Amino acid sequence: MNPLILPAIPMAFAFVLPILSTIIKSRRFIFGYALFVTGTALVMGAELFREVYSSELPLTYSFGGWKAPVGIIYEVDRFGAVMVLVTASLMFLTAVYSVRYLGREDGVEWFYTLYLGLEAGLLGIFMTGDAFNLFVMLEVTAIASYGLVMFYTEDGYPAYSGLRYAIISSIGTTLYFLALVLIYRGLGTVNFADISAKLHGIGFPISTPLNGTVPILAISMALITWAFTIKAAIMPNHFWLPGAHSAAPSPVSAILSGLVVNAGIYGFMRFLSLTYVPEVSHIGDIMCMLLLILGAVSALLSSIAMTVQDDVKRIVAYSTILNMGYLAMAVGVNSEAGTAGAVFHMVNHAVAKALLFLAVGVFIHAAGSRKLNELKGLGKSMPFTTVSLAIATMSLVGLPPTNVFFSKLLLYRAYVEKSPALVAVLLISSLFALVSYMRMLYWLWIKKPDGESEVRESRSMVAVLLMLALACLVLGVLSPILVDRLVNPAVVQLNDVEGYIRAALTAGVK
Repeated sequence: MNPLILPAIPMAFAFVLPILSTIIKSRRFIFGYALFVTGTALVMGAELFREVYSSELPLTYSFGGWKAPVGIIYEVDRFGAVMVLVTASLMFLTAVYSVRYLGREDGVEWFYTLYLGLEAGLLGIFMTGDAFNLFVMLEVTAIASYGLVMFYTEDGYPAYSGLRYAIISSIGTTLYFLALVLIYRGLGTVNFADISAKLHGIGFPISTPLNGTVPILAISMALITWAFTIKAAIMPNHFWLPGAHSAAPSPVSAILSGLVVNAGIYGFMRFLSLTYVPEVSHIGDIMCMLLLILGAVSALLSSIAMTVQDDVKRIVAYSTILNMGYLAMAVGVNSEAGTAGAVFHMVNHAVAKALLFLAVGVFIHAAGSRKLNELKGLGKSMPFTTVSLAIATMSLVGLPPTNVFFSKLLLYRAYVEKSPALVAVLLISSLFALVSYMRMLYWLWIKKPDGESEVRESRSMVAVLLMLALACLVLGVLSPILVDRLVNPAVVQLNDVEGYIRAALTAGVK
C-alpha cells in the first residue's frame, strides 16, 4: 500500500465505525478499533517519513492517474513528513490515553468517529500539493474539531464554546476559499507547484497566461493571512481558542493545542516558500511584517493573560497562543534561521503541549474540576502525573535540557538577526509564562488539600505521560543531531522551489 494515501485510512475507518458499533455493541471493541487505526496510521507515517528522507525530491501521488494541475496530487517534502510523523505519533498516544479518560462516557463511538476524521484532515493538510485540497482538509479538520469540543453535551459551556469556534473558524475557511477563487482567476490553477511555476516563470503543462497577477495575488495573500491567523489563533483572531480548548475533553485539548493550530502556521510557510519571488516580493514582505507585529502582540498579551487565570486549562490554552506568537514571528523573520526555528518549535511545542494538557487532564479527571483552588494539594497523591506536569512546564518555559530550550535557541538566533525587540518579546513573555506555571505547580504540589483525598493514577494514562515526558528530554538531549539531520534538510527542501515543481511535473510518470 502506498503510504501517500495515508489520510484515506483513518477517514475510511471513521465512516465504518458507526455502522460496526450498531452490530458489535462493545466498548472494548470501539477502543481497540481506534487504537488499531491510529497505530496503523503511525506505522505508515513512519514509513512515509523514512521514504521522504531517503529521496532527493518530494514524494508525489496522483489521484486517479490524473497529472497535475488537472488532477489532485499529494506532494510530501521533508517538512510535511516531519509533521505527519508528529501528528500520527500524538494521535496514537492520545488515543491510548483516551481509553481510560473516557471511561464509561456515552457516545464513545461518535467520539472516535470524529477523532479519526480529525486525524485524516490533519494528515491531509500536511501532505496535499493542491491549495483547494488544503481547503477541503481544513474543513474536515474543523468539522471534526467542532464536534469534539462539544462532546460533553450535558454542559452548556462546551456547546457555546464549540459554536463560537465553529462560527469563527468558518469565517477563516471562507476567506481562504475566496483567496483561492482569486488565485484561480489570476493564475488559472490551484496546484501549489503550478502556482509557484507561473510566478517563477517556469513552464508547466496546461498553463494559462497570467491575468493581473500582482493585484490579484496581493488581495489573495491578504485574505490568506487573515484566514490563517484565525486557524493559528494569532491576535486579534485568537479569542475563540481559550474557550474551545478549555471546554473540550482533555485529550481533544491536547490535539487541538498541539497539532490543529499548526495548520495555520504550516499554511503561512507553504505559501510564502512558493510565492516569494522578486516580482511580487513586496507582497510577501508586507505579510511577514504583519506576522512579526501580530506574533509579538500575541506572545506578550497571552503571557500576561496566563497569570490571571484560575482555570488550569485556560492557563494552558493561553500558553498555546503565546507559542503561536513565537511561530508567527519566526515565519515573519523570513530567513533560513527563522524557518529552522519554526519547524523545530512546531515539533517541540506539539509534544510538550500535548504532555501538559494530558497531565492537567489527569488532575481534572480525578477531581472533577478545572479550578486551581479545587485541585490544591492533589499533586502529592499523584507523583507521576506531577513529575510529568513539571517536565512539560520546564520544557515550555525553555529550561535545559528539555526540547523547547533548544528550539527557543533557534528562535533566539533568528530573532536577534532581525531585531533586538523580538528577543525582548521572547524573554519577557517566557518570564510571565514561568510565573504562571510556577503558580500552577504551587497550588497542585505545595498547597495543602482541604481534606484527605482518595485518588489513584491510571496506569495507561500515566504511561502516556511518562512517554511524552521522556520524549521532551530525549528530544532535548538529541537536539543538535536532530537539527543537523532532520530540521536543516527539511528547511532546505522547503526552500527548494524548483525541486518541488520538478517533483510535481513527474508525478504519475513511470
